[in-house]
Amino acid sequence: MSDQIDALESGYRQYAEAFGRAALRGDVRATRENYGKLAVIRVKLKGSGKEGEAVLRRLMKDSSDAIAVRAAIDSLPFAEREGLEVLDAIAEKNGPIAFDARMTAKQWRAGQLRNR
Repeated sequence: MSDQIDALESGYRQYAEAFGRAALRGDVRATRENYGKLAVIRVKLKGSGKEGEAVLRRLMKDSSDAIAVRAAIDSLPFAEREGLEVLDAIAEKNGPIAFDARMTAKQWRAGQLRNR
């Protein structure tokens, strides 16, 4: 299972970074495409139990804000405090990734995203 988890982590990094780059340049098509690929990986990670959760927890600490935000968002259901800390820290910055972090944290706290 470790090779599969490693491949999922690598793919998550790749598509989260590509998602972030596309968002920064305002490329809606590429943003959606990369989000779709991330969604598939997210489902597989969540289906991998604690190993998948460990990957997302590691990715929340990534130096890339794009990766850290996506992982924090995907970690909210099982690591709410840590996920919100990451989102709040990145929300203090400027740009679309910071805006995504800020709005997601706000919606989560308002109970609007609990079904993730």
